[in-house]
Amino acid sequence: MTLSITDIELFTLLKAKIGEKEATAVIDFVKQETAITANKTNEVISKDFVSLQVFLNGKFKDIDDRFKDMPTKDFVQKEIIVSKNDTLKWFVGLFITLALMVIGLYFKK
Repeated sequence: MTLSITDIELFTLLKAKIGEKEATAVIDFVKQETAITANKTNEVISKDFVSLQVFLNGKFKDIDDRFKDMPTKDFVQKEIIVSKNDTLKWFVGLFITLALMVIGLYFKK
């Protein structure tokens, strides 16, 4: 039987009150009960952890399904390049149109 500091302190206190045999029996009983309680607690924690993992896997699966149709970074970059090209084409077209209008007004006089 290995004793920790708290067990030794408890043993010395109990030894003075109830005797050495009874103090040893009480300490053994407390160790057994704390070991049993610790095992039960570990079992409950492990069961809760497993159920939490199952719950989170289900939640993350739903999130993955919901976002699986999201565009990728490459797709978005290509779309931005295409929209820049379209904007430039419109700008050049409107500039040429306005320039022709101004030239037409100039020759009208």
